[in-house]
Amino acid sequence: MGMSENTYSEKSDFVDDFSLKIEELGHPRIYGQILGWLLICDPPHQSFPDLMENLNISKASVSNTTRMMLERGLIEKVRLKGERQIYFKIKKGALIEFMEKQMALTIDLQEITKKGLELSKKEGGIDLTRLERIHSFHQFLAQHLPELIQKFRNQHNL
Repeated sequence: MGMSENTYSEKSDFVDDFSLKIEELGHPRIYGQILGWLLICDPPHQSFPDLMENLNISKASVSNTTRMMLERGLIEKVRLKGERQIYFKIKKGALIEFMEKQMALTIDLQEITKKGLELSKKEGGIDLTRLERIHSFHQFLAQHLPELIQKFRNQHNL
């Protein structure tokens, strides 16, 4: 769509860099490719064929990955008036929702490590340094993440 070869190459490099980092987080590379593309594409909504063509991935890969991303609330379906085709775009607030899920896991880990500390103290004779450190870290995150997320929401009127 009128995108110069240079611009396409730069966008392709961005998608590659982004998808490699997403892969390091434990997600499939295609997951990162679609997410990365949806962050920089114009228009912000893309169809199956758009994703297949721009990312050079199969229809099955697009289908499986977008289904997973829809289930996780990262993207949403969009229908354009007069068109039968389904489009996908990044769901507004998806990053914050993702961080809130991470925060809930952090709070859970704080509780689990607290129980582990209580158990280890009761048993005695165990070096608690490692467990105390991880508990302290999750306690710190559980204490500060909610205020950071709220601060971000306030700054961006979310």
